[in-house]
Amino acid sequence: MKILQISFACLVLLVGQVVLSYAAPDAEGVVVPRPAGGDTNWGHSVDIYGTTLIAGYTSYVGNNGGVFILEQKGNKWDLIVQFKTPGGNTRDQYGHAVALEGDYAVVSAYEDGGKKPVAGGPLGEGPGLVYVYERVKGWTQMATFKPADIQNNDRFGYSVDISGTTLVAGTPFHDEEKGAVYVYALDNKQWKQVAKLQADDAGVKNRFGWDCAISENTIVVGAPLAAAPDRLSGAAYIFKRQGDAWAQVAKITPEDGDGGDSFGVSVDVSKSRVLIGANKDENEAKKRGSGSAYIFRGVGDVYTQEAKLTADELQEGAGFGLTVALDVNRALVGAPSTDTKRGDDSGAAYAFLNTDAGWVLQARIIPEKGQPEGQGLTSGDNMGSAVAIDGKFGRNFNLAAVGVQWDAQDGGADAGSVYIFDTEDDEGLNIPLSVEPRGDFALTMFGDIKRTALLQNFPNPFNPETWIPYTLADNADVNVRIYNVEGKLVRKLDIGYQRAGSYLSREKAVYWDGRDQLGESVSSGIYFYTLKADAFSDTRRMVILK
Repeated sequence: MKILQISFACLVLLVGQVVLSYAAPDAEGVVVPRPAGGDTNWGHSVDIYGTTLIAGYTSYVGNNGGVFILEQKGNKWDLIVQFKTPGGNTRDQYGHAVALEGDYAVVSAYEDGGKKPVAGGPLGEGPGLVYVYERVKGWTQMATFKPADIQNNDRFGYSVDISGTTLVAGTPFHDEEKGAVYVYALDNKQWKQVAKLQADDAGVKNRFGWDCAISENTIVVGAPLAAAPDRLSGAAYIFKRQGDAWAQVAKITPEDGDGGDSFGVSVDVSKSRVLIGANKDENEAKKRGSGSAYIFRGVGDVYTQEAKLTADELQEGAGFGLTVALDVNRALVGAPSTDTKRGDDSGAAYAFLNTDAGWVLQARIIPEKGQPEGQGLTSGDNMGSAVAIDGKFGRNFNLAAVGVQWDAQDGGADAGSVYIFDTEDDEGLNIPLSVEPRGDFALTMFGDIKRTALLQNFPNPFNPETWIPYTLADNADVNVRIYNVEGKLVRKLDIGYQRAGSYLSREKAVYWDGRDQLGESVSSGIYFYTLKADAFSDTRRMVILK
């Protein structure tokens, strides 16, 4: 394992492409086993919104697909409802993809309508169908739909996502496998198709729509088999809402992309950023299939690569990037084929945080420690088969979910499970949600505090003392945590209850004397400080130079 060390002289040259790598701690989560009554591979698909979790299992070797919706009650997750493949069909692939936002849940059955079995398992080759469920005094089916021009083998709903009252459904085998994404909007309690998206340079067998994601007025679509420019290197496409229509504004490819990377196998979008997985990327170490994920940031309609994310230890065939999730300044990446001490393909996931120093690996999700042999993950469990992250509700609801679709539950059966993590907890993922846009502008208006914000410490660099300024839009309990570049807690400064206002001067800002919890002076280097004020949390970088 390598630790990236950066001198102060290099800091002035540090750009967003750099991802800081260090000995990230292993995160501990709450294990949610598959509820009774389901078949195998629960955790094949997951999404989480606030305290609500949805996770699916698909048709497999004659089994019925289905989904469970659970709600957090204290430290437990209570089952609310289970939906099984309507009609009991075993080839529909119901539950392959799920999406959840507010009071709407979306479940795909991309083989619905197909009848053709093939050797090795059921494959219906149907046109596909999408189900929408609504929470009104419980969860009930609201609608089912498919496009008028859909054909057998198109696999409508292979990927789905929802934002507000707009949902998208990928159809990667449509039109000679050029692929398409269909956009639906809720209008007077009816889901109506408002757009059909295809790449402006659509190619046969590009499989545009293998994955898709939407955030407000932006849609990102992956086409992992596109020749961009090399065979099967992959591409992603950005569409934006323009009035009542959607238009392609960008096609993005990685700076180091080459043939066979499958860039676009997974995608997500949050505000101005998109996250694209390339699970077959070789990386600099030429480890085939170790995998990568790329973050692009948009300014207007122009998207530039901001970072390339990888595991801290590259491993051939790990499949890093097969699944991805993005929420503002936090990223979660699955690598379900990672080999660990528990066995081959037991799997892993990785949590990253965007700081002023770039994207930092904060935690590895490899729950192999502290468990007796024979318990926990084993060979073929595929942790990271699905990932999801949510932070819309503030500190108490900043949760992430990781699917482990072949986890051996119920006395050895591959029932599957879902791991739930507190994203802000030190023993969880330690990726606190920050406010965007970052920066020190527009903090006050007409003498009142406009928003809570963490500002840059001063002086910076410093030796041995510094002040950390901030503003509070509301009264809050405040504390500051200081971490070294390895992610270890150095000092915790409990400020206590503070009234709304500006804490910008030496007299009011948080003071740090450059000492750790034991009162010893810390060494020169990069440190990160996180301000927590009730639901608010933000992180910045500072430098001690002695």
